[in-house]
Amino acid sequence: MDPLLERFNRLIKSMFVDEDINIDLNNNHFDDSDYSEAWHELNDFLGSSDTGLNNYSKKTNANSRIPPEVLKKDYKNLEVPFGSDFDIIKKSYKQLIIKHHPDKNSFSSEALKISTEKTKTLNISFQRIKAWELAKQT
Repeated sequence: MDPLLERFNRLIKSMFVDEDINIDLNNNHFDDSDYSEAWHELNDFLGSSDTGLNNYSKKTNANSRIPPEVLKKDYKNLEVPFGSDFDIIKKSYKQLIIKHHPDKNSFSSEALKISTEKTKTLNISFQRIKAWELAKQT
């Protein structure tokens, strides 16, 4: 459901910002095919029964291998390409944690502060990607 809501959110925002888009809500007509597809997909989802919801989940599973855009920064923090395999992410995370661990960088208070922040950032990024990977499996 998350990718659908993100698409609908972008659709709604663009309706108020982009004046070039011609939208006729009475006839569900959009000049832009992406908006049209998002609108119809949302209508199908909201008007569907439980079986329709299951059909929606099956349709989005093919796209669920692509991480959401909000995780791009986390992949960058872990120094791996966007969409990398979780084993590669885990390996990079472990190497970076060892490299930036506060115990290894406690020779000055400034270095300790920087390494503590870096470690905190790495942990948060790894946990976000890990949560997405676990959610993707269910």
